[in-house]
Amino acid sequence: ECVLVSGGAGSGKSHFVNNVSTFLSNIGWIVSTASCGRDMGHRSSETVLSLLDTLIVNIVAAYNSEGKSAIDALLGVLDSTTLLSLSAYLPSLRIVSGNTDRSTPPNNRPEVSQLQLTFLLPRLLNAILSLNRKVVLFLDNFEHVDSSALALLSELLTSVGRLPSGRSNFLFIGCYRDGISEQHPLTVHLADFRRHQDISLTEMSLNRLSIDDVTDIIMTELRLPRRLVLELANIVHKKTSGHALFVVQLLNSLVRDSVLAYSPMKRRFDWDSAKVRSLKTADSVASLIVSNLNSLTPGELPSLRALSCFGIQAKMSVLALLKDGCPFGGVEPYLKSLIEGGVVEMKDSLVVFTHDLIQQGVYNNIPTEERRRLHLNIGVCLGMKVSLDQHYMMGQLEMASRNVESQEINAIIGIAANQVNRVDPSSMERSQRIRFAGWNMVAASQFAKRFNFGASAHYCKKGIDLLYDSLWCNETFDLCRALHEGAASALLFLGDFSDARQYANVIIDNLPFADSLAAQYMVLRSWERMGKYEEQVDRGSAILRGLNFDIPLEPSPLLIMDAMAHISNIASKYSIEQIAKLRSGKVDTRKKNILLSLDSITVGAYRSSSPFLPLITCAVVNYSLQNGVYEESALSFACLGYFKIALAGDYKEARYWANATSLILNTSGTNSILNRANIVLHSFVQHFFVSTQETIFSLLSINKTAAAMGDVESAIYSMLFSLRFSFYAGENLALLLNSFCELLRTMKRYKEVAKAALIVVVMIETLIGTKSNAFDVFEGTIPTEDFILADAKATQNIVSIELIHTRRFFTAFWFGDYQKANESYKAASSVPSSKMPKLWTIYRECYKAIITFHMYAEGEGEEWLQEGMKLLSKFQFWKTISKDVIESKFLLLQAEYHAVSCEISKARASFEASIKSARDHGYINDQGLAFECYGKFLASIVDNNAALNCFKSAHVCYSQWGALALAEHVWNKNKLSTCNEGSSPFCASFHTSNKHVRSW
Repeated sequence: ECVLVSGGAGSGKSHFVNNVSTFLSNIGWIVSTASCGRDMGHRSSETVLSLLDTLIVNIVAAYNSEGKSAIDALLGVLDSTTLLSLSAYLPSLRIVSGNTDRSTPPNNRPEVSQLQLTFLLPRLLNAILSLNRKVVLFLDNFEHVDSSALALLSELLTSVGRLPSGRSNFLFIGCYRDGISEQHPLTVHLADFRRHQDISLTEMSLNRLSIDDVTDIIMTELRLPRRLVLELANIVHKKTSGHALFVVQLLNSLVRDSVLAYSPMKRRFDWDSAKVRSLKTADSVASLIVSNLNSLTPGELPSLRALSCFGIQAKMSVLALLKDGCPFGGVEPYLKSLIEGGVVEMKDSLVVFTHDLIQQGVYNNIPTEERRRLHLNIGVCLGMKVSLDQHYMMGQLEMASRNVESQEINAIIGIAANQVNRVDPSSMERSQRIRFAGWNMVAASQFAKRFNFGASAHYCKKGIDLLYDSLWCNETFDLCRALHEGAASALLFLGDFSDARQYANVIIDNLPFADSLAAQYMVLRSWERMGKYEEQVDRGSAILRGLNFDIPLEPSPLLIMDAMAHISNIASKYSIEQIAKLRSGKVDTRKKNILLSLDSITVGAYRSSSPFLPLITCAVVNYSLQNGVYEESALSFACLGYFKIALAGDYKEARYWANATSLILNTSGTNSILNRANIVLHSFVQHFFVSTQETIFSLLSINKTAAAMGDVESAIYSMLFSLRFSFYAGENLALLLNSFCELLRTMKRYKEVAKAALIVVVMIETLIGTKSNAFDVFEGTIPTEDFILADAKATQNIVSIELIHTRRFFTAFWFGDYQKANESYKAASSVPSSKMPKLWTIYRECYKAIITFHMYAEGEGEEWLQEGMKLLSKFQFWKTISKDVIESKFLLLQAEYHAVSCEISKARASFEASIKSARDHGYINDQGLAFECYGKFLASIVDNNAALNCFKSAHVCYSQWGALALAEHVWNKNKLSTCNEGSSPFCASFHTSNKHVRSW
């Protein structure tokens, strides 16, 4: 459940929700609250995360109060990898995971980007809700949350909405102020919330107080009957227009000015209605608040103004630091009187304005020059306390100080930088701006170490803005480089790829090529994450040439084969174990950047089916053999194994490279780079040598690892490939369709991958004979398969073009339209990517061979027989590589060949052997096809009764597979009726020994 409360400033939104939260807390709900301050949008992701962090703390406390262990409960539903990945963002999880060491270097933790965070946090919240606790998350000042934090919230709410417990055990409340613009990020996300079927949304708007509401307030406060206060209530309502906070402030001012006072004579409060009516009031609640502060002492007013410079709240420990360093003597001495006056209040260790309009009114009423001095004085004072100048000069931060506790230092750095950033740069001296730019670099560095990349990017940008007339000069060169690298890196993590690339390109423009490798890698990654793979390959090829890699301007088959032969010659000197041990100690920064760039280039070339991919693969492997084999080498090793199959037909050497890749992966850790290599290894190389079930198991294992660490791309690709292999393995189609639909809900950000999944969905729907809502997930942006084909042609996505024509070929073949099947086969085979063998290539060639033998039998010419025999020879060779996948298909094609050669006894034996092989290896889809083909053969030799039983057995197999439309087609085409199994001993044995009732 999601409740959004809107209303004007001071309308009582927060007060109302706090009362609701208190009530729910009192009846056992676990409540977590947070508020996003004005001008703190760059840290709003941190605010959202604090909601979950506080939630975990409160859950632990609730369990402890019941004598139970929350740690045991959470560990029961969350794996250790997820906990480790999230503990950098949610410190409370360190208690759960047992790792309380805050000094663990970031590079020893899994890297988690903003996108990965949107994948991991729903897993955490789902795990919490599985404990059957009722949870409330309340986020105030929703309008100050930035787009990345809103995206995070949207993912959380959507994920919870899919859970059965989400509607009964979870409540999210957000408060926001009326009047946000159409361009505001919240406006866009509100529209998404309203139309999203997984979010149960309730919207409430707190209107202005009515005359009756104001009357009730005055009656309650003055303890007087309605008839006595009605006239006063009318006056107050008219002057305030029913604004709740305005009403309270106006009544306070009437009491302060003794217009409303206790009358001993009447023994009640009394007032002069004419005087109240003629009283001049401020034109806004903020102005009224400021006018109410006129009675402050000369010491209190500067302190209050200084306090307003911090925003809605400030820590007491921070305010204490201003005592000696600020001209006005700090804030602490005057807090007591300000609290008594109702201007501020204490909440734990925080000094908080009683309403943000009070803070806003005070701050806006400070004269411009005084405000500038206040920000500078506060910023410099705090900066001196943590020695920010020395930290900038030293390039690091010492986490200790005589005057400040170490845990406060990071917060103070951010506050000091915020204060100086509020000052107009044009009013500063150049030396001041350079100094403060350095402060921003220190703040950005500290927030990056705490994985708060939104804040890190913010401070980097502020630092760059301060250097507007001093960029890249001798005095600021290193600082400019650090600020731009920090901005590009943080924006890359946040998913702002276009801006990340811009900052990285600035570095490249101002540094020698050899020093710009880190920035070059960030540009490559930005192209990759934007799906601009061709641009990524073009840029990557230029980088490789700059590094003296032998990458020609135009690839050719001869160059590719020469490069592969050269690699084979080098590799022949090493055993697999020796290759895996080719590590030259700890990798240096330059080599690391080269390896990362090589990995990224390989990914882009693979996803764009670039003709440069074989050459890039060889270049990476060659570099690795000479400079050390590291985890970034694994992907290219796997790709080289694939090219040994695809281009050279050398399965023996392909197995060599596959085994080398496996050894690298087994001796390395776990990260997104290794996950990608693992997916390619099993999806494109190993499946030739192991059973399909083994491949599915490996891919599901990768999916589990990737999901636990938040590697969204690898989790999606591994699941997609596992489902695709499951389809060809004969898994139940209804369950597969459901799994595809579940996967597609996670793929809104990955529409290119989703298109490949949707093509398989269309194939499954055709076999089942029913439509799913898979396309509806994308809300019209991907409406049909025809749209996917048109888009693929426009963008030259040759893999999608091949996949669609292959799908149409399969469908036409299954339903007996061989003319249309031949047309689709021709279209699929004309695409360059079709020359590269894939799992569906095996089935496409098998079905094509069956069609060729059929065409020959129909008298279409000898060329059809010759083509069929070539395909049969290919399967005869493939059978020596993988008996599990190929044997039944080879035997089926052998049977078809014997059939057209009029070798009846051999044909019978081969058909029956094919059926048995398919059954023994667990391919019920292949078994159904073998029965159907056997039935056609028996019908052709007028053994009608046996043919009928084979068709019925095919119908049973197809039905168990879940291909109900195909089963019905076989039934209707062959006019099947009740099966007389006794007439066919082979069919009878099939029905008594079929092993294909599977569970998913």
